[in-house]
Amino acid sequence: MDPTLPKETLEAEKKASSHIEVADECEMKQRIYQEPNITAKEQWSKLWAAIKANRRFCWWTLYTMLLTFGYGYDSGLSGTAIAFPAFRQYYGQYYTDGKQWVIPALWQSLWNAASTIGQVFGGYAAGQFADVLGRKKLLFAAVFISLCSSFALVFAPSLPALFVSKLLLGLAVGLSTVLPPLYVTENAPTNLRSTASSLTNVIIVFGFFCSSMTGYGASSIAGNWSFRLAFLMTFVIPAIYLCGLPFLPESPMWYMKKGRDDDARKAILRLYGSDADVESYIQNIKLELRQLENEETAGGQTSWKSIFSKEHRSRTFVAVLGLQSQNFSGGYFANTYQTYYFELIGQTNSFQLTAISSTLQLVSNIFAVFLSDVIPRRKGLIGGGTFLMLWSVIIAGVSIAPTSNTSANIALLAFMITWSMLYTATVGCYGWAVAQETAAQATRPKTIAFVLVCQQLTALLLSSVFPYFINPNELNWGGRVMFLFVGAELFIMVGLYFFQPETKNRSYPDIDALYANNVPPRKFKEFVIVDGQAVKSANTSNFLDQVLRRKQSSV
Repeated sequence: MDPTLPKETLEAEKKASSHIEVADECEMKQRIYQEPNITAKEQWSKLWAAIKANRRFCWWTLYTMLLTFGYGYDSGLSGTAIAFPAFRQYYGQYYTDGKQWVIPALWQSLWNAASTIGQVFGGYAAGQFADVLGRKKLLFAAVFISLCSSFALVFAPSLPALFVSKLLLGLAVGLSTVLPPLYVTENAPTNLRSTASSLTNVIIVFGFFCSSMTGYGASSIAGNWSFRLAFLMTFVIPAIYLCGLPFLPESPMWYMKKGRDDDARKAILRLYGSDADVESYIQNIKLELRQLENEETAGGQTSWKSIFSKEHRSRTFVAVLGLQSQNFSGGYFANTYQTYYFELIGQTNSFQLTAISSTLQLVSNIFAVFLSDVIPRRKGLIGGGTFLMLWSVIIAGVSIAPTSNTSANIALLAFMITWSMLYTATVGCYGWAVAQETAAQATRPKTIAFVLVCQQLTALLLSSVFPYFINPNELNWGGRVMFLFVGAELFIMVGLYFFQPETKNRSYPDIDALYANNVPPRKFKEFVIVDGQAVKSANTSNFLDQVLRRKQSSV
């Protein structure tokens, strides 16, 4: 507006402009608030448009998530190593009745638990120091610890040395599993967030795939270098990752939490490209942190205590259940012990079977990622978990048959492999997405770290008792152990049914508003957010009219 115009004219133009802004604002909100109900075709179109518009960020996402490879490789490594005859002979004892070499159950438990214990401490360290030191410095620490522990693992001369090496590797894995998802999720645009967060499990499954393929290839090598080659592969990805890490920008979200707006702007340009709308990103970050209303509150929501506060405890509970659904659906048994179990039921090609299984898992998981922005979270996690329980009952039932029953063994193999595919496409994929999306932005570092710690504590429990259930010189249950998982998974599915929100196509401010308005999480999909208020979708039009009239009258 021209300041030289008469006062009456300026006021008239200002009033007219305000009416236009109100109308445009309501029209824009009407369009945005209807997004949770858009069709799958529209969702696909939006997803590909978002990928094209944020190509630079997508490449950084793939690079950053690559470090979670260690989680999957390490999980597969535990079971794969025990399946090597040379490994059992080098570190184990001769079992006379079974005429075979075995690792004592105690040391087998410690071997499996070592990485889990390390991951607990690594996850805690990530949550404790991510907001203090920044994401990038901790990523450097994770890489260097991983490289050193990998070298020690290859040349460990005894079971105690092997345990310490695996413990340190687990520490690196714990850091590597918390930091990349945190970095990507907190900086991802809303229309790419679900796909980006689902990549966590894709890289993990890729790590498991590489573990099984390495095991398959090394199984033809005679002597100790069969299992040492598998250990040596833990060195490769961190070494490659280190080459690109100096060029990774620090998280703009972390800079904003520290009040370093100028550094955040520079990081946004490096992360999204020179044509990025920097100020728009800055304002979105401020909104998500609620810095515009109360910066002290946003800064104070980063303590461990805050994730258990009245505002966040429900969200923390759901995030924990999201990942616990993986352990207690039977994923720990099906993935960590798959090679060893194939061998126990008399399969002479156990490494080859595991390689086939992991390949199919990787394919199914990649397919699931492309559907993660189309299929609702509740259907993907709760529906998938329920289906897996039924599959587990079948596996456990078939396992009752003696190992000499050829038909039962073939059926068991088929069900185990297809179970693994379903697992990675449902619970494996959506468990990580729900855990990352449900947490509030300000508490996300602590929440993701706490979720991983809880998952690893239950994995520690499982790794401690599993050898006693499946070893031939112990209970020798085999696949019947899946019966135990059905009861535990049922409890988790019931909890998710009542407390898991539908976060598909929801921005973080919308999710915050739905929680603040005390909307039951399982009914999130029935509500939209208008001016910070939760309104049932059927009443949106009337509510928008009321908002428009109220704003027009105040102009």
